[in-house]
Amino acid sequence: MASAAFLASISLMVVMILAGFKPHVVVLASLLLFSAMVFGLSSPLVFYEALNSSFITTLGSLAAAMYLAELFRENIHSREAVESLESVDPRLAGASIPALVGLLPMPGGAYVSATLVDSVYRKTNMKPEEKTFLNFWFRHIWITVWPLYQGVLIASYITGMDVRDIAWMNIPIMLASFLAGLPFLFSFIAGRHENKRRSLPKLVHLWPFGLIALLNLGLNLNVFVSVIATIAVYSIVYKPSLRSHLNALKYSLNPSILTLIAVSLIYGHVISVSGLASQLGTFLRPVEASLFAVTTLVVVATGFEFTFSAIAFPVFKPFLNPSNMFYGFLGGFTGSMLSPVHACLVLSADYFKADLKKVYKYLAPATITTIATSLILRRLV
Repeated sequence: MASAAFLASISLMVVMILAGFKPHVVVLASLLLFSAMVFGLSSPLVFYEALNSSFITTLGSLAAAMYLAELFRENIHSREAVESLESVDPRLAGASIPALVGLLPMPGGAYVSATLVDSVYRKTNMKPEEKTFLNFWFRHIWITVWPLYQGVLIASYITGMDVRDIAWMNIPIMLASFLAGLPFLFSFIAGRHENKRRSLPKLVHLWPFGLIALLNLGLNLNVFVSVIATIAVYSIVYKPSLRSHLNALKYSLNPSILTLIAVSLIYGHVISVSGLASQLGTFLRPVEASLFAVTTLVVVATGFEFTFSAIAFPVFKPFLNPSNMFYGFLGGFTGSMLSPVHACLVLSADYFKADLKKVYKYLAPATITTIATSLILRRLV
């Protein structure tokens, strides 16, 4: 029953996205259909079970990250830091800013990078969909290798593999995604103007991201606490005005974005307890194909890249090994890049005022290229 419900909910999701419905409405309708078919009148109880401390922390982390992003965007020093990278080469800034922010896993992190890189993109003739693609794509090149990402940590816990071994195993995916994004980067953004002075010392103003990394990785504080502490230090150092704080609060409490995250988190829990992954796993063979398909579908539906580890990997645990787990991560990456309800994609499109459907003109070929290149590189590594 769960498999049929999932197929129906995914079909509804595709139809509603093509019809132009907002992502938070789409994922809510998909969740309600799936849960009604699987749990019936017990659905509200299942929803309630999802409202745990992790749920609250994730929502809080998203709001805090958006708050910090808006404060940072309004500060002249943030523009100076971006201009430092741009003075070397606009293409370097266009890719490295999202990639640097991507080293800090946080809900909706692409909104943070969008606010920073916007000044670079605005100096080009790029379409909103092109801006959205570059920001979203390079923000996520690390998700299969960087040990701060939940997908890597959960996989390590489930399989007992060291995170360094997992990272090495997935290097082909990271390299392939980087290479797949380069043709679009060079097509969308022109090179450096020779008369532009370099001002690399101003990169010091990127310190808030280093502080978050230190608090999160070095002191083992969760992302929410790390971002809140960084906001406090940032406010002391730069003394943003009350108006800046109020603007940041307004952006951080965007109801459609918060609804999308909340419903996606509940959706992930509902799929987890429905036994869907187990059912799908029994239908698909061999294990490699099953791993790729199930992890892709789970992430497409929930919009969170870590759900492939949290939901699918426990089902496949008896069959997981360093040889085939690669396909699970490749599926997780594929689902992350193609999910229409991925918060980072939605936030990027919203910020740049892009048509979400048109972004897939770039996302689809880049993702297919990544899959093919990953498989080739894996044979060479």
